[in-house]
Amino acid sequence: LSVTAGLLVFLGTVTQAPERFLWDAGTYWRGSVSLAHGSDPYVVGALSLRGVLTSLLYFPAALADRGFGDSSGGVAVLVENSLLISLVGVLLLPWLLRAWVPVTSWMVWVCAGLTWLVLGRSAPYPLTDLWAAALMLAAVVVLRRRSAMALMGAGLLAGIAFNVRPAYLLPLLLALAVVVLHRRFAGLWFAAGVFVALVPQSIMNLTHGAGWKPWPSGMMALTQLQSYNASYFVRYDTAAYGPARIPQQFFCSPAMAQAVGDQPPDSTGALVVLYLHHLPQSLVFLAEKAAAALHWPLSFPYFAPAGAGDQLFALLVTTVAVVGVASLVHAGSTLGFRSTSTAVWVALVVWLGSLATIITPSPETRFAMPLVLFGIAGCAALAGRRLSKRWVAGVVIAVAVVFAIGAAGLSHPAAPGSASPSTCAIT
Repeated sequence: LSVTAGLLVFLGTVTQAPERFLWDAGTYWRGSVSLAHGSDPYVVGALSLRGVLTSLLYFPAALADRGFGDSSGGVAVLVENSLLISLVGVLLLPWLLRAWVPVTSWMVWVCAGLTWLVLGRSAPYPLTDLWAAALMLAAVVVLRRRSAMALMGAGLLAGIAFNVRPAYLLPLLLALAVVVLHRRFAGLWFAAGVFVALVPQSIMNLTHGAGWKPWPSGMMALTQLQSYNASYFVRYDTAAYGPARIPQQFFCSPAMAQAVGDQPPDSTGALVVLYLHHLPQSLVFLAEKAAAALHWPLSFPYFAPAGAGDQLFALLVTTVAVVGVASLVHAGSTLGFRSTSTAVWVALVVWLGSLATIITPSPETRFAMPLVLFGIAGCAALAGRRLSKRWVAGVVIAVAVVFAIGAAGLSHPAAPGSASPSTCAIT
């Protein structure tokens, strides 16, 4: 069953046309190509801002590019990502779902179909978001086993996910706390796995004069920039593959831009203080950021407006994320507090941490990848179940509310290019 479903997902995804690599995708690709040619990827791969392991993700595709010529790079990335998407849909998500319910053949088909439908368009681009989300969810899957090696393996996977996407720092810390509290001394094996995963980053930093820190040397500077933008931007998109010549597209919150004035926060702590000082309008702003991150356009992971098609796809993604998490929460509540496994508790904090990484920076749609993957698994859990009318009505209302909040958050787009608090205030 898994082989058949995986083959169909792979064929449905790999038949797309390859794309050229710009901006973030181009940077990741240049790092992998540099590594494939035996060079140091630190400069061309911008590894002062990205984890050292990012250059390994598309190393196989870069080897194919080196062997068969430059024109083969796009095809190789498409093939590699199509394989990843099929494995996520037919293996990873059903394995994840086993932490809540027994998995049936219908659930596997739902996971496979929704993964292809929602994530298939991202296959032509060498980005890291799906890799990082898949690694973090794989850590949750491995935590279903209780051995020391399983705990260390889960920590290794979670640490690699953080290195691939440093925005996973909060989900990683929350997962570490839950494992240590739930497994006590045995949870230190999880911490050991995280430590091993971060050793290559420390070595890279030391060899380039950036100290021993286990994260990219420019991570804190990037966090400051994100905190600045996060105070008044609902969402940021890259329009590099659309009709616009200027790739930056910001969506503003005029109310928060007016509140910020000419003194935006320069740290996460200052951002939290700003949110607390401007209650309750900051709560509306945070809700708009979280909901707008689920408004994926048909051109996902990039921005190229397609009218009604974008709205339908955004409704699909929002429905998957909202219905899925409601389903998992309902399934978890039937397990009972004491019988809830470590894997389920870690899944909960990873979901919450991923939500926090949307509302604290200036998010892109790609930031919502973990929420969507959990949503796909949760939707599959509904296959073959009888649902009460009250539950269905509640979920329908929740989807409508979240979709409407997201649409409201995107109702104030700035002109293409950079935008300041003063320009956002009058948008």
